[in-house]
Amino acid sequence: MRSLRRFLERLTNFVWKRRGDPRLREEMEDHLSLQTEDNIRAGMPPAEARRQAVLKFGAVEAIREDYHAEQGLPFIENLLQDLRYAMRLFSRSPGFAAVAIAMIALGIGATTAIFSVVDAVLLRSLAYPEPESLVKIFFNNPGTESYAVRFSVPELEDLRNRAGVFEQVSVSARGSIDLTGGSQPERLEAVAASPNYFSLLRANPQIGRLFDSQDVALGYAPVVVISDGLWRSTFAGDPRVLGRTIHLDNDPYTIVGVLPPGFRHPGRASSQDVEVWQTSGFSAAPDPPPTRGTRSLPQAWGRLKPGVTLAQAQDRLTAMAGELRREYPKDYPSEGKWTIEIRPLQEALVGDVRPMLLVLQGAVALIVFIVALNIANLLLARASGRQHEMAVRSALGASRGRIVRQMLTESLLLSFVGGAAGIALAEGALRLMLRLIPPTVPRLSEVTIDWTVLLLALLASLLTGLLFGLAPALHSSKPDIRGGVRGSVSGAGGTRLRDALVVSELAMAVVLMIGGGLLLRTLRDLIRENPGFNPSQVVAASVNLPYPTNPSLDPYLTIAQQTAFYRELRRRMNAIPGVELAAFVSDLPTTGQPFNFALGIEGRPSKSGEELRVEPVIVSPDYFRVMQAPLLRGRSFAEDDRDGNLPVAIVDASTARRYWPDRDPLGRRVRLGQDPASSWRTIVGVVRDIKQDGLDVDGVPHVYISIYQKFDAQQGVVFRDFSTVSRTSLPAGVLEPQIRRQVESIDPRLPVYNVTTMNEVLEGSLASRRFSARLVGGFAGLALLLASIGIYGLLAYVVGQRSREIGLRMALGATRADILKLILHKGIVLTAIGVVAGVILSASTASMMASLLYGVRPRDPAVFLVVPALFFAVAIMASYIPAWRATKVDPMLALRES
Repeated sequence: MRSLRRFLERLTNFVWKRRGDPRLREEMEDHLSLQTEDNIRAGMPPAEARRQAVLKFGAVEAIREDYHAEQGLPFIENLLQDLRYAMRLFSRSPGFAAVAIAMIALGIGATTAIFSVVDAVLLRSLAYPEPESLVKIFFNNPGTESYAVRFSVPELEDLRNRAGVFEQVSVSARGSIDLTGGSQPERLEAVAASPNYFSLLRANPQIGRLFDSQDVALGYAPVVVISDGLWRSTFAGDPRVLGRTIHLDNDPYTIVGVLPPGFRHPGRASSQDVEVWQTSGFSAAPDPPPTRGTRSLPQAWGRLKPGVTLAQAQDRLTAMAGELRREYPKDYPSEGKWTIEIRPLQEALVGDVRPMLLVLQGAVALIVFIVALNIANLLLARASGRQHEMAVRSALGASRGRIVRQMLTESLLLSFVGGAAGIALAEGALRLMLRLIPPTVPRLSEVTIDWTVLLLALLASLLTGLLFGLAPALHSSKPDIRGGVRGSVSGAGGTRLRDALVVSELAMAVVLMIGGGLLLRTLRDLIRENPGFNPSQVVAASVNLPYPTNPSLDPYLTIAQQTAFYRELRRRMNAIPGVELAAFVSDLPTTGQPFNFALGIEGRPSKSGEELRVEPVIVSPDYFRVMQAPLLRGRSFAEDDRDGNLPVAIVDASTARRYWPDRDPLGRRVRLGQDPASSWRTIVGVVRDIKQDGLDVDGVPHVYISIYQKFDAQQGVVFRDFSTVSRTSLPAGVLEPQIRRQVESIDPRLPVYNVTTMNEVLEGSLASRRFSARLVGGFAGLALLLASIGIYGLLAYVVGQRSREIGLRMALGATRADILKLILHKGIVLTAIGVVAGVILSASTASMMASLLYGVRPRDPAVFLVVPALFFAVAIMASYIPAWRATKVDPMLALRES
């Protein structure tokens, strides 16, 4: 009691020494004196009566902190005092603190998980020395809208010796290869590259060596480099693997080196990393003769010379392309406008996934913003309940800066704790996300929550704390002192600020919901899209026919040998119990077709600026029956459509519409490639369009060729990979060992892999869209929930603060319906303003999502009407609950409390 008396004496001296409005200070002291006298009359000792008078205004602890802050304490001690006070406040309101921390953790956790992916894929430099000088080289024919076309060995030499801007240039071709000689054949992902491939990327081996000058050859050198993964899985990490001979597509190769675990081929991502690297000069068998017009090389990489900028290099390549067009007019038709383009390697690798990741990052940013607005509203409502405290502190002279500092300390403490919980949550969210992200997203192996991501998460947490804490802090630093002392509610400024926060939250939620609605509608339309065939009860399996460099080792060198294999395997597949019908195809539908060829039409001269292109698909007889793809006109392939007989072809409806818009293509002759010696093929049928390149790709012309007839496009492209397709009632897991047994009974060196159903193939083709739609849709649902909580919390607070007014209205004759209408009116007005603002903002930014949509316009009327209507209905339901509670206010109790 003695210590309390000493504190009150010091407090009194402190109060009267403070500067402030004497009139307000006098009013404050009058209230304290009157309350003290009431307490003394109630039997309290004078010191206790004074203490209870101060406690009634809820300010004693804050005043103590204000007093200590004025004693010239160091900044750290003042900060610690503010933190201790904030923790005491939150311990008295554990529910409020738990809700706020949970919302912050949710926002920061989602942001950290998504940003870790964005950082690794889009922002972080490639894991090669001096990655800024690496470029990918593209050969384009913009005049015929053909881009990233293949190129020839002489054009590669032009890049190396004539361009003058590259330090090094390398070619790479990715594909599958068979590893034989073990207990069972394996299918490996392989890259054939120029000997300077590793030198260009400045890679170093884990053991052994990489390709160098001794491996230069016209064709394939008999050496390979393997990945760390293959070394450990197949060779148990044995360092004696160096010098060991392995057989790839029947050819013997010597292992000369093993790459480190972190090395990745700088190409398109797939479900399987590259496991083996070969080197070739691409100028001898099995590649075609290296003439300028034989364009068989798929892609090239370059490293710019020191001091050469991207713009300078592009200008020189554009000029060189013009020189080559003039020097070799037969190889570069004027209508094609052949040219060379370079892009930074990182941009080239991530270009397709950039829009998806940026949209996801934007969705998470909106969630964080909504969370911040929601918590700001909670803090503002809570601050309004602390008007007594702020009024007393201000009346006793506490500066505005002092109050702002204390309030910001409280919000930053919440954000720090919530951010720490969010980072812990991000670990689990990232693991889940990596299981859901499609494997076509590059650099997924580099995704981690590193120090950069952690620092950004901490920064985001602190900025969020400032964002949701600043408005309540500034508002609380200007309390209505007279109103605060007398117990009135915060002024109109605070009400307008809370309304603005709720409207902003509602608008952001509408933006996110419309974005999610567009993506979900796109996914729904794609799922309903007719693929052109019936995928039900179709099982597919992939098989590789070897393609050795030594023709004497090739058991499938001739079309007759290949035909014998296909026919025998087809006969055995049809004999499997449960298989109705089997066929073969070079590329499964929706998996994409990497090759397109010039199409020549007999009797139709090429027009200026016109180049006809088609994508070939090689199939066996009964393929269209197995897939139940309708034949519109003519006939399908027959067993007699073999090499030596009349070369035939089948075109799809898009090809027929594009190239024979006003006549029947049946009986007309076409030829693939630009070589005049290529065979003319007679069109014998027209089939309905099959979504060969993906469910979201329309109108690409295709020509189907019999697997029994030689593909003689003279483009250096050999189709040795194929898939079996079987119409069957058996599950894929049951059919797989039987397919493998039938293949091995013909050739035990052939691996069978990727046994799956066509329904699963279609699902896989939508993986990227499904991922983004589900994630943004989930965030949209969360935004709807948070916005509903925000409007509910605001109206609940309004009802609590206006209970006296509501009681008076009811005492004066207002009905429950009048009260319900009064509160609902505020909710409806705020919701309407928020929805309209959200729709306007969505319409102005919708074009940013255009690349992620299919069959849905960025400003689709259905989405822009249905989503806001749904949001409005949910928000009104959230408004109804506090409005209904307002009708239950007891008028007599409200009047008594006033």
